[in-house]
Amino acid sequence: MQNILRFFIISLFCLSGIYSVNAQVSKQKTDSVVKAAFRGLRLEIDLVPIASNFIYKGERYGYEAGVYADLKNKYFPAVEIGFAGANKTSSDNINFKTSGIYTRVGIDFNINKPKKDKIPSKNMVFVGGRIGFSPFSFGYKNILVQNEYWGTAISQNYNDITTSKVWVEIVAGMRVEVLKNIYMGWTVRNKKLLGTDTLGEIVPYYIPGFGVKSDGGSWGVNYAIGYRF
Repeated sequence: MQNILRFFIISLFCLSGIYSVNAQVSKQKTDSVVKAAFRGLRLEIDLVPIASNFIYKGERYGYEAGVYADLKNKYFPAVEIGFAGANKTSSDNINFKTSGIYTRVGIDFNINKPKKDKIPSKNMVFVGGRIGFSPFSFGYKNILVQNEYWGTAISQNYNDITTSKVWVEIVAGMRVEVLKNIYMGWTVRNKKLLGTDTLGEIVPYYIPGFGVKSDGGSWGVNYAIGYRF
């Protein structure tokens, strides 16, 4: 009985030792795979919203930055965060005002394949997709509401209407290393809102991160400068 108990205890120690070694080897393999796949981060600032602040003279404004992970120089998971707004008065004196934050997440695929027997290029030509989300508030001033009984119109204001919008994007663009670890390039975006508006609902003229609202979707262009770590 003692021999059986001794054998059982020794077996447990051996099994625990084997498990510990296997776990360590597995962790080392996982770490090496992750290190081989992950090749850095790229931080970017979009220059287009900054230029828009001057071009539109306050009618539209915004700031945007993004973080992109490099996996095998093929896949680039992306997180883009920004703040944008609009303050526009139409020719008939109706004023629209909004501001809010927005976030986009998605991934880019580098289609710039390296040539045989050549060092892989650090420049990128990519296509990808995003899903965007913005919670914001907006308001209108001086909207003329017709009184059907009296046959007259009165000016009505609608302030602090809160809402949120979700949209999807198809993106394409390129990045070029202009100096060591410094990249510049453009991105073109085709955007499509998800969901529909309720009949009679007051809807925003401009959506942060999406742009001017339209049933046919929206187009956008970014020109970014970034640093690769």
